[in-house]
Amino acid sequence: MTWFVLRKFAVLLAIVLVTAVLVWWLLAGVPKSTVQGDFSSWLGHLLVGNFGLSQAGEAIGPMLGARLAVTLPLALLAMLLGTAVGSGIGWLAALAPGSVADRALTGLSDLGLATPNFWLGMMLAMAFASGLHWLPPGGFVPWQQGPLAALASLVLPAMALAAPAAAALAQQVRSTLADAASAPAVLGAQVRGATRRDAVRRSRGRALLTFGSPLARQFAAVVAGTVVVENVFYLPGLGRLILDAVSTRDLATLRGGLLVLVLMSAGIVFLIEIAFAWLDPRRRAGVPE
Repeated sequence: MTWFVLRKFAVLLAIVLVTAVLVWWLLAGVPKSTVQGDFSSWLGHLLVGNFGLSQAGEAIGPMLGARLAVTLPLALLAMLLGTAVGSGIGWLAALAPGSVADRALTGLSDLGLATPNFWLGMMLAMAFASGLHWLPPGGFVPWQQGPLAALASLVLPAMALAAPAAAALAQQVRSTLADAASAPAVLGAQVRGATRRDAVRRSRGRALLTFGSPLARQFAAVVAGTVVVENVFYLPGLGRLILDAVSTRDLATLRGGLLVLVLMSAGIVFLIEIAFAWLDPRRRAGVPE
């Protein structure tokens, strides 16, 4: 388990370093750069939390923190919804592989994968905001003005982000559970005296412990989707800050925003994989992969 954690942490550091190099290199030749000095000095400032100044003279670090307070809860809420819905659909589909219900739920998942999140966001706003008036159509109420109102501002964009993730997870959960029900370990457990129901349950439990990587990949996709969805719903998050920085050619802000977005995604992917590894008793016991 210790070596697994160290290996994953090394991957996290490599991702952040490579991202920093690419962000600097790709934007180095763009005119009107607001970043002074070379890469090594910029990287040194980042290590102490100094992202420099924006084109307007505003400190980038506090600005990124304020935007992160919108994007991080949005991504977490979307992933919570996507995991709950996707796992439920996948579990229902796996109850009777090949049945009408299985085919219908699989078709629903295919539809979810094919639906762009920005289009779905607009449809949700028309239905639940403009039509039913249940939720705000856009904008964001600051957390300090009312946590419930702030959370309500994130529900529709989170639903738009969650739908593709739920569809992908549903198909993966269905496949994992169906394969686990017919695994050789099930027959072996029955030979040793276990009932088929108990054998299938244990086999599926072990299979779901390997679900950390697919879940982490979907979270990374959700974080990437915030860049578009935040602009659809006019949310003051990192995604909107990044696109605003592109339009104003504010390279210092753009570099900082991209780096923090990747760091957030890679950091939570790291935590998900570590959590699933810890839940696996074989991993905790040091059994080789």
